Amino acid sequence: MTHHQDIKPPTTLAEVLDVLNAYPDPDEKRQQAKVSAISRIATYMHRPPSDIPTNLPQLRDLLASLHPVSCGVKPKSLSTTKSDLASALRAAGVLPDHTSARELAAPWEDLISKVQSSHQVWGMMRFARFCSAHAIHPTSVGGETIQAFRIELEATLLTGDPGKHLIAMIDTWNHVVRKNGFDLPQLARPRSDRYVARPLTDYPKSLQDEVNTYIDRLARRDLFNDEGPDKPLRQTSLRNTIAHLRQILDALVASGRNPEDFTCLADLITADNLKAAFRAIMQRRNTKVFPTGFGNVAATFLAIARHHLQAPEQAVEALKHLHKTVATSPRGMSAKNSERLAQFNDWEAVVRLLSLPETLMARADNKPVLRKSAQLAMHAAALTILLSCPMRIKNLSGLDLDKHVIPFRTGTHTLYSIRIEGTEVKNGEPIEVKLTSGSSKLLHRYIMQFRPQISQASGRALFPRNTDGKPRTPDNFGRELTKCVYRETGLEVHPHLFRLSDVSTYRTDLEV
Repeated sequence: MTHHQDIKPPTTLAEVLDVLNAYPDPDEKRQQAKVSAISRIATYMHRPPSDIPTNLPQLRDLLASLHPVSCGVKPKSLSTTKSDLASALRAAGVLPDHTSARELAAPWEDLISKVQSSHQVWGMMRFARFCSAHAIHPTSVGGETIQAFRIELEATLLTGDPGKHLIAMIDTWNHVVRKNGFDLPQLARPRSDRYVARPLTDYPKSLQDEVNTYIDRLARRDLFNDEGPDKPLRQTSLRNTIAHLRQILDALVASGRNPEDFTCLADLITADNLKAAFRAIMQRRNTKVFPTGFGNVAATFLAIARHHLQAPEQAVEALKHLHKTVATSPRGMSAKNSERLAQFNDWEAVVRLLSLPETLMARADNKPVLRKSAQLAMHAAALTILLSCPMRIKNLSGLDLDKHVIPFRTGTHTLYSIRIEGTEVKNGEPIEVKLTSGSSKLLHRYIMQFRPQISQASGRALFPRNTDGKPRTPDNFGRELTKCVYRETGLEVHPHLFRLSDVSTYRTDLEV
């Protein structure tokens, strides 16, 4: 039972407690659960209830930052606490009351009854109730309905991302409609807030051709062309070069220039054009501070002017001066990486990460025949290598059993070394490390027992793809490891962060 109709909604969890005490739930267990949830959430956040807002977007972000491991509880326990907190907020009038839950209108009840999968029913039920309450027929849903539903999610959803919830609902709706052949409209996903520059195809073909020729030079696709760099640029660098050109072209068009003005790179690569584009981008972002990416864009323009266009010295000097102006941010790691490294000020966090490979391998050994166990073992092996020798994700994912992984016997044990030649490393410095006995034992277990379960295809990749046995792609493998570390430890750690931190130096202290 709620009593919020006659009171002003509270603005902090402390005020929610006041409401609960003033209007206690007749059920003592429910009352205790609500009060206890506020106390626990405050403890997990290391804040007093008076410092925790009930403003839903703010509270939602705070709750999203809680992880069972860092809170010292099981996932189900944290989920229950959040559910009890939602009950407390409903009792205080912050969230809509479930006792007034909307009934489904007949057309929606008929539609839901035809959906066979329970998880699809769950994914559509909130939307169905919303439409029923607003007298919107299933055949009438559209863009305006989606926009109104998103506004409702923002105002009522306590846990989870409203945007992701909306997209999941749209995908479920479209799948159900297609699979069952319902005569209902397909729903379009809302456009991303991320700004997307115009494609190069919006500009004259002569410019497109010159850009492609320049990229081919950077990639050294013609081995007999002596005009390119000594070493071919990596795919990431090539993509960034194209992205920089698209970004500046788009900004110039947005500021009033005609796309047909740019027939060749010489029409684009000038200091004046770059300044005008930077101004347009800063105005669009509503900032008076140079974004960190401007330095890289200016460096790309400078390289094109100097090496491709062989521009006059005066034009090159103007671009050099502009590059120096926009690349004034202090050297060192980004603010985001600095914030993430602060996680390791907590010794318990360091221990959780250092012990994670052994934790994952022990779990894999419990049920060694499952494919999921093989995935756990693979992540354990990858993390133990990163902890022993931080390296770029491209080098990690590309490790080859014949080229890079060197086994040698000592008594009855197999020890391993990792060696990568400097020609395969971005900075040209070779990577070489001898794994400890504990790390070698874990890696040997993965190679002998679990790697064959990852892929049946022939190949010598240490971390093979299931489909063809070739090395896993760096981007996908990096995301796998990041998700694994967060799921198991609550730490936001991507592979690159291992290279920035000193966490690997602790490992020898913990070896037994």
